[in-house]
Amino acid sequence: MNRFNTWLACVLLAGCSSLPMGAVAPKVSVAEVDVKSLGLFEQRFDIGLRVTNPNDFEVKIEGLDFDLEVNGRPFAKALSSATARIPAASSTIMHVEAITESKNIISQVKTMPFEMLKEGVPYKVKGRVKTDKTDWMPFEHKGVYGADEKPKGQRT
Repeated sequence: MNRFNTWLACVLLAGCSSLPMGAVAPKVSVAEVDVKSLGLFEQRFDIGLRVTNPNDFEVKIEGLDFDLEVNGRPFAKALSSATARIPAASSTIMHVEAITESKNIISQVKTMPFEMLKEGVPYKVKGRVKTDKTDWMPFEHKGVYGADEKPKGQRT
């Protein structure tokens, strides 16, 4: 009888969970980067994150926590309680303030080849997102910011 009570409690608790079956973490990538303020010790950026909801139900984003690497080096960090409602199979751009230290900017300037600015800068955004339907869920995305969208060989 004791095992049955334990099993029943597990089933009841699972039924009360707000985590939908098969829920997938939203996909997050960098869409925009704007300088907000430059200081001697730290800089602030407005990072526009494209947040995509791959699920078949609406999701309300309740928080984001991420690290942004540029050209394989640490660049900025953010923790935000920004909110957004994202319908099923849709995306939106969420603006989040990210902070970097001067040493990260100096490291980027010293190591980034000038040609890379024309071709696009590789980045990685890694963190976690909190939704109204789930606890914190991890995400990671690698991309190239500012890459020329024209096919190679095409002239303007």
